[in-house]
Amino acid sequence: MTLYSVPKVPDPPNHGPLRIRVFVSDDNLVMRLGLRSILETHPRVTVVGEAGADPDSLHRGRRLSPDVIVVGVGLRQRTLEQSLSGLAAAAAVLVVADTDASPQVQHALRLGVTSYLVHGQFTADDLVSAVLSTARAEPYLSPGVLSGIVGTFRDAALPSPGHGAPPADHRLSRREAELMELIVLGRTNREIAQTLYISEKTVKNHVNHIYAKLSARNRAEVIAVWLGLRTAPDRFAA
Repeated sequence: MTLYSVPKVPDPPNHGPLRIRVFVSDDNLVMRLGLRSILETHPRVTVVGEAGADPDSLHRGRRLSPDVIVVGVGLRQRTLEQSLSGLAAAAAVLVVADTDASPQVQHALRLGVTSYLVHGQFTADDLVSAVLSTARAEPYLSPGVLSGIVGTFRDAALPSPGHGAPPADHRLSRREAELMELIVLGRTNREIAQTLYISEKTVKNHVNHIYAKLSARNRAEVIAVWLGLRTAPDRFAA
């Protein structure tokens, strides 16, 4: 186990956005060091410590005052309850897991996890983006996760096709609302074009309009807005 501390010094005023303090926790040493090395290359991120995912190490990691705790959760590791219980009260939590199985994802979200990445479904840039979004309390989800959790939210948050107004923002047109339903289901632009019998260029135009109307920069953010998951202030905005 490696556990260390980086002093929490306030960022100078008027010198750009705040640096994000990150604690990395994973029982797999190679994976843990890999996550740490990727994050340490970004100027916005300060890795304040790294350790295993056992409850004692996580408890000590919380004392380092991180803004984001990155937790590796493997299929054969201890239960989510043991690894994640109480973490969300101390910092925003980003899970990096081996599976996008819906029950595990939903359980993690119920435990207060903000973002959820799945091995094989993200790049180094995605990892950094996920940490930045998580620090802003904005969910960042791997593509495979979306189709796994959408059913839970869809019945409660989304109207049936062709009925009612969009739940997140009434400024969307009916066509844009139809696109949003397909985006939430994880459909690509090509699949959306085939489903709605329109060109991919038209889909891209609609998607860009939706991003602008919902103040989103990517699919993860627009889904979070649509499902009502983005409510916290943007403390770490650039």
